[in-house]
Amino acid sequence: MLFTVLILASMGCSDKVKVRGKITFSDDQSPLTVGQVRFQTDTLQARGILKPDGTYALGTLSEKDGVPKGTYTVAIVDAHELIAPASTGGLPAMPVIRPLIAPFKETVVVDGKQKVFDFVVDRAK
Repeated sequence: MLFTVLILASMGCSDKVKVRGKITFSDDQSPLTVGQVRFQTDTLQARGILKPDGTYALGTLSEKDGVPKGTYTVAIVDAHELIAPASTGGLPAMPVIRPLIAPFKETVVVDGKQKVFDFVVDRAK
């Protein structure tokens, strides 16, 4: 266990940036309240679960532990709602998953100077 901690520390994990932000809709600035924000590279992924007010904090090993400095592709995933249609003929209908946002992808640089990354998304059509 101690060996693992030492390896992670030597890889720069102790030099993480506490990243947070908020996701809002472009049409009315209301918050996106469900989903995950992911900052990804080819070898690393950090994620933050959206809160009811649209805010998130990123973590790689645990929630809110931050991310190493670097360039990341940002994606917002699992932003959908479950619609339960009315049953037909006495049989339960299959639920339908409807996306809440249009596809979103952006690139950001985490350099330690900027720690808040707010994003504006379009609603799904």
